[in-house]
Parts: sequence; structure tokens; C-alpha cells
Amino acid sequence: MDTLTFVAAPLFAGTAIATIGVLGADSDKFRWPALSMLMLTLAALALATSIQVALHGRRFLYTVDEARSWGASPDGNAPGAASAGLTVEAQAADFELWVKLSGRATWAYQIGLALLKLGLACILAPPANATPSDSVIRWIASGAVVCALCVHIILISKRVRERARRLSSDLRLIMAHVRTP
Repeated sequence: MDTLTFVAAPLFAGTAIATIGVLGADSDKFRWPALSMLMLTLAALALATSIQVALHGRRFLYTVDEARSWGASPDGNAPGAASAGLTVEAQAADFELWVKLSGRATWAYQIGLALLKLGLACILAPPANATPSDSVIRWIASGAVVCALCVHIILISKRVRERARRLSSDLRLIMAHVRTP
């Protein structure tokens, strides 16, 4: 998770922002500079959101040893643990919050990456004045990015379906236990 949001996301966001500058300076060399700039701007915003959400969530991820080093025992039995709020229950609640926030950060990252690919596909489309050979090569390159985007979307939708299936299964188990006297 840290690599995704604290290494990859800033690099991709920086790339998007730098490319927006290039598009602004040389817009006549691109077929759809305004559309490309829009996609890259949205990508940079989504990637920055991913970083912000991950930073916010990171403080809720800690180990028992880390909690002990703060001067309180997370087992709730040591003096001062309750006043510090570092019980096993508190750690579990914090971990649940981290899981939720890391999921949101991942979604923001995935959306940013998809928008970055859309922007790249728009950039690679040949301008109207391109030579026929350049046009063919640039359309192939743009198509390759669109294919990568399709794979990206398929993998994300597969993950969503798997999660929905898991949640549905968990809900059935819970309902079975509720109905059992």
C-alpha cells in the first residue's frame, strides 16, 4: 500500500502535471490538447487524493509493539492503557478504519491511473497534419494504451465482483447465525 500511494502516485501525478505544461506550450502538435489536459488534470487530482487519503489513514495502522513503545499496553490491563485509549479494541477499530481508508486510497489511485491512460491515449492520437506513416504508428500506440486501459478496467471490475461475492457470502453466514436460536 505504501509503495502504491507514497511512491507510484506522486510520480504519476508529477508526470501528469508536467505533461499538462507541455500540452499548453505546444498544443498545435496534438490532435486533442484540451481533452488531454482535462484527462491529465483529473488524473493528477485523483492521484493527489490517493496520497492524501493514504496519509490520513496511515496513522491508524500500528502494531502491538508500537503501541507498547508509546507507554501503554494494548491489552487494556496495564495502568494507563485505558487513559491512552490503546486497548485491543481500540487497535482493532483503528485497523478497521485503516482498511477502509486504504481501500479508498486504492480506488483513487486506480481512477487516477485510468484517467492518466485516457490522457495518454489522447496525446498519442496523431494531429491532423501528421504524415500517413506517423499517423499509423501513433494510432497503433494510442490503441495499445486503450487496450491497457481495458485490461485495467477488467481487472478492477473482477476485484469488485469478488468483493461483492465475499460480502454476500459473509452476509449469508451472519444471517444464518442470527436465525439460529
